[in-house]
Amino acid sequence: MQRTIPTRILAGIVLTVLAVLAVVFWMGGGTGQEAAGRPMLPGNGIGALAPKVITEKVKLTGNDRVFEAIGTGRARLSVQIYPASAGEVTAVNFTAQQRVSKGDVLVQLDDREEKLAVRLAEVRLAQAKNLLSRYEQAVKEGAVPQSEVDSARSDVEAAQVALDQAKLALEHRAVLAPFSGVVGIPLVDPGDRVTTGTLITGLDDRDILQVDFEVPEALAAALYSPDESVRRVTATTPAWPGRTFDGIIEALESRVDPERRTLLVRASIRNEEDLLRPGMSFTTRWAIPGALYPTVPEIALQWGREGSFIWVIRQGAAERVPARVVARSAGAVLLESEVQEGEHVVVEGLQRLRPGIRVEVVADEA
Repeated sequence: MQRTIPTRILAGIVLTVLAVLAVVFWMGGGTGQEAAGRPMLPGNGIGALAPKVITEKVKLTGNDRVFEAIGTGRARLSVQIYPASAGEVTAVNFTAQQRVSKGDVLVQLDDREEKLAVRLAEVRLAQAKNLLSRYEQAVKEGAVPQSEVDSARSDVEAAQVALDQAKLALEHRAVLAPFSGVVGIPLVDPGDRVTTGTLITGLDDRDILQVDFEVPEALAAALYSPDESVRRVTATTPAWPGRTFDGIIEALESRVDPERRTLLVRASIRNEEDLLRPGMSFTTRWAIPGALYPTVPEIALQWGREGSFIWVIRQGAAERVPARVVARSAGAVLLESEVQEGEHVVVEGLQRLRPGIRVEVVADEA
């Protein structure tokens, strides 16, 4: 007795066969023959065509960081000048913005009394020396005791001290420049009576301008680099729009601020043109070179259950390579990945890729 196949089972078999044929036709673009002139490569399945992809070479890029901070300029040497003694001003020997040298007399006070005191001290010293000379001669003849000679010698020393004190008082009647630099506006005039609390002017040595700013603790290690170029900075100021001034970090604080987690540093900027002034605000820019990392376009980076990865073409086949993002910069990503400079990473045609599939590179973007 002949058994027939149920209609339901027969229909299922037919549908299954048709589905398989459809899949094969879709993957191969035909029935095993070349389609549209595209090659069929081994490793892609029966009748499968090599997916077309566009690649770009992997580059090595430094993970450079840029840190910007606001700081205030100060002169390398800066001082407010006050007189050492009180008195009447007889002469003001400078004008605003005048460059002076160390030891120049800026302001002269009335010194007539001090000059008289010096003369008197010189006379008393001469008298004491003459008396000592006579006693030293007399002691040899036994006319005076040795104690008189010793007392006369003490008088000479005391007279010398009095003369030195008188000369020092005379020196204090002149206000001198403690170092070479540029003075500010005179704040006194001849005839004024001043005290030790009267401000005369300011004096700045602005050949080198210093800018203090704070650096985050995470960047502190770069400050100890023996390479001077690592510590170079640039600075801009609103006073000179469009101008950039070069400087270098030359000093840093001995400790990190435990509350702010920052380290105070000082950059020096040469001021040969004398354009910069103490007190100006500066925006400092510090470019910190970093380690080299493989770099690919952002569109090449893919994500899966196990994290991020990229497709690399090796020996004509696609290989899935894990990649961890280190930094992003202008449409590119810096990666920690087992890829080498110059290898080809897929940037377009990613949808049909799987590990080991043979591909056709149609373009390599520069």
